[in-house]
Amino acid sequence: MRTLSLATRVVTLLLLAGSIAGPGAMEVWAQRDSSTQQQPRLSAAEAAARAQARYGGEVLSVTPQGAAWRVRLLLESGRVITVTVRD
Repeated sequence: MRTLSLATRVVTLLLLAGSIAGPGAMEVWAQRDSSTQQQPRLSAAEAAARAQARYGGEVLSVTPQGAAWRVRLLLESGRVITVTVRD
């Protein structure tokens, strides 16, 4: 009698569970997992306004970064800086 390794047993169990639950179950799990990620409480416009008030210049972009915003500013000197804005 052949003994399966723990890894082989776990993979087999996961494959079996996935086939029983159906393809839609993985999509629901992925959506639930992504909804637990932290979202910024500030709006993008508020984050841009805070960064611009502190450093001046022109706002180039605002992108979410975890529970904060990443704001890129073009300063009058021609330099581009990146500022992280948290609430």
